Amino acid sequence: MFRPETQGFPQGVKEPMAVTSSETVNDTAATLQTDSTDAELLRHIRRLAGPVLIQQALMYLVGVSDTLITGRYLTSDDVAAVTIATYISWFLSGLMAVITSGSMAIVSNRVGAGDYAEANRTTGLSIFLALAMGFFVQVFGLSTAGAIVTGMNMSGPSAEAASIYFRVVVAAGPLIALRIVGNACMAAAGDTRTGSLIMVVVNAINVFLSYALVVGLGGLPMLGITGVALGTAIGESVGGVLSVVALIRGRAGLRLRAVNLVPERTRLARIVRISLPTLGETSAGILGQVWFLALVNRLGAISTAAHGVAIKCESISYLMVGGFASPAGILAGQYLGANRPEMAKKASNYCWALGNLLLAAMGILLFFANEPMFRIFLGSGKPELIAEGAPMLPVVAFAMPGLATINVISAVFRGAGATRLPFYSAMMGLFLLRIPITYLLANPEDGSWLGWGLKGAWIAMLVDLNLRGLWLGVQFWRGKWMKSKV
Repeated sequence: MFRPETQGFPQGVKEPMAVTSSETVNDTAATLQTDSTDAELLRHIRRLAGPVLIQQALMYLVGVSDTLITGRYLTSDDVAAVTIATYISWFLSGLMAVITSGSMAIVSNRVGAGDYAEANRTTGLSIFLALAMGFFVQVFGLSTAGAIVTGMNMSGPSAEAASIYFRVVVAAGPLIALRIVGNACMAAAGDTRTGSLIMVVVNAINVFLSYALVVGLGGLPMLGITGVALGTAIGESVGGVLSVVALIRGRAGLRLRAVNLVPERTRLARIVRISLPTLGETSAGILGQVWFLALVNRLGAISTAAHGVAIKCESISYLMVGGFASPAGILAGQYLGANRPEMAKKASNYCWALGNLLLAAMGILLFFANEPMFRIFLGSGKPELIAEGAPMLPVVAFAMPGLATINVISAVFRGAGATRLPFYSAMMGLFLLRIPITYLLANPEDGSWLGWGLKGAWIAMLVDLNLRGLWLGVQFWRGKWMKSKV
């Protein structure tokens, strides 16, 4: 089989680091090669976490702006449509896990070992895989959107609107894939800033165009739900282009070159082998979420729309804890690559503790400010959605410890290459806990103990998150993840 030369460097010789973002490279190298004090380690976590929090916030705002614009200017059917289409988009974008998990584990490990030649080769192959998967997502989504929406118990105007939204966004699949994978590789190398800046641009384009095409700003057509979707698709497409441009110019020791895009079976298989459990985790997770949503849909369009807004409120927790989950995975991979497992565990513990502190504060907000949070999305024009959905937020407030643990510890395991553990967790939590309990409790409210309506579904979510977090925490303390090989 043909093996392309690795950036023109002889076998066994490590490639010099790209000059771009040299500060990030030097900071990473210094942290990995010395015995960092607690204060120094916390400062490094902060440097990684700050841009990730911004990036997570902006990624969240891409979806939130769609819900906010739809909730304020369009109908309840359109709000339900965005909820449905968002879940489907999560599933298809989750397919990127077949690339990102293995790519991040290998890139962070090789950066930790100082082997930038292999880190660059992995990055190039990851971009190749991203394009291939992006085109698959595009074709699959465009051809099956209507059938998927119908299969989720949707009908009438909300189903039609969901199909339109989904088709428009999924048409940008290849460029969305490039943004996801490109930003992931840069983050694994220690550059979390570039992805944040890219998401600033993505979000600005999305919010402006979605709003402009809904209200007809400056003489533009008023396209309704299609306008919301177009703003999202165009913003994401620009983000994909910017991510590739950043890699071509060079970031954190990574530089995208044509020679590294040439497929090579052994390395491709390595990326996929590490990623497959994460793909299984993501696919099982989204399948479980879609199944979960289909059960909610039995309660009617009002419950579906209210559930979607409640999810957007609760999703703030995901973005916040992501600020510490991402550094946890990056540092676990880099320290293990540098053969320093004790520092990998120490950095993970700090990220875990900080994530829990942050989500404890978020739990207080969800519990006491549930109705004001709903009114941010809906104003005062849809009281039926507020009445149905706002009581769900105090329920999920008690799931914050489990949510913090799931996100941070799963990221640690993925960064270490122990990708099977999060997969087992998702399978057990969703299919042994959440779905059965939802079947039992999330029935139309009829006064019986089984008819808890939407609240029954959110209680099932509460049980799932906390027990899954407990299981992952036990696996972390057992320490076998530190012996994983990538």
